[in-house]
Amino acid sequence: LHLLAFTSRCKNKYWEAGGNCNLAFAAARLGLRCSTLGHVGEEVYGKFLLDVLEAEGISVVGMLENADVTACRQAYETLLCWVLVDPFQRHGFCSRADFSKEPAFSWIRKLPAETKIAIHHSKILFSNGYAFDEFSPDVIASAIDCAIDAGTSVFFDPGPRGRSLLNGNRDEQRALEHALRLSDVLLLTSDEAESLTNIGNPIQAGQELLRRGTRTKWVVIKMGSKGSIMITESAVSCAPSFKIRVVDTVGCGDSFTAAIAFGFLHGLPAISTLALANAVGAATATGCGAGRNVAHLDKVLNLLRESDLNEEGKTWTKLIEGLSACPEVSVLSKTPVNGSSDRFVNVVPVSGVVSDLLSMLEVAPERSTVQA
Repeated sequence: LHLLAFTSRCKNKYWEAGGNCNLAFAAARLGLRCSTLGHVGEEVYGKFLLDVLEAEGISVVGMLENADVTACRQAYETLLCWVLVDPFQRHGFCSRADFSKEPAFSWIRKLPAETKIAIHHSKILFSNGYAFDEFSPDVIASAIDCAIDAGTSVFFDPGPRGRSLLNGNRDEQRALEHALRLSDVLLLTSDEAESLTNIGNPIQAGQELLRRGTRTKWVVIKMGSKGSIMITESAVSCAPSFKIRVVDTVGCGDSFTAAIAFGFLHGLPAISTLALANAVGAATATGCGAGRNVAHLDKVLNLLRESDLNEEGKTWTKLIEGLSACPEVSVLSKTPVNGSSDRFVNVVPVSGVVSDLLSMLEVAPERSTVQA
């Protein structure tokens, strides 16, 4: 867990919960029951973070078991991350983890019993590449193993750290390969998928990651303003993004992942899951900042009702035609898709998908547990 500070002034009006808290907020607002696993210090920042999470109905499972707190007081403080934003809404992030070869919480060497219990009681365990900045590779790998033993599904998003981990030390490489191979759901941007596979076509890169996995069911490729793709063993699904006025993209990927988890837990069709995820990510992009500023359900519902898809260009046609072999392809659309004559493309009307999603989301769903 860490706190985002948007300015150097020590006033909590500029503080915000960051990291996997973004995902937890978005998931909770979709009706999922969420817990966060990690460390929060006892100082003012930690109290702020705990209060913010509690207000959203998100529990915190600490990992400070069998640690000598007096050994190094600074090491046990809440991890702060400074967010730098330029006039073009480009972001830079900086924390003490960036200046150390050791993870921020290197003193956590094994999973505490309470953490294992929380994983066993959950339906999804989510981790990402940034976790390697906070925990040792062995701790991350053991959390994944714990989830698998418990029958808990594993979601992994290598993020920008995936490339550096691929070229990191032996422990990092082994833990990255462990996560990629054993996760039920992988989430990556098209650039990240290419960096891990050396394949430029994101659908082909996703198929390669699916082939390498031993448990992988879904590979989800985030295409930014173009939309998203899901690759499974039997099909490829493509969903264009929703047209919005972008204010801030911080937290959009985390919000997107929360909706993928919702679709996974509720057994939604791939195209419906992508449509919802695109809407949740887009709704977050219309606000400023992450944390408590990620999308609320009412904004997501409005985007779905409007169903204003960004169908400009020939993104999907080019990607599909570039495949040498492909299972059934589905594309979400308001209009017919011009695909190649020798390839089957199932055009899914957005109206039907939205109708089904609204009927589900406009009532309070039963909560399922996600650990982030």
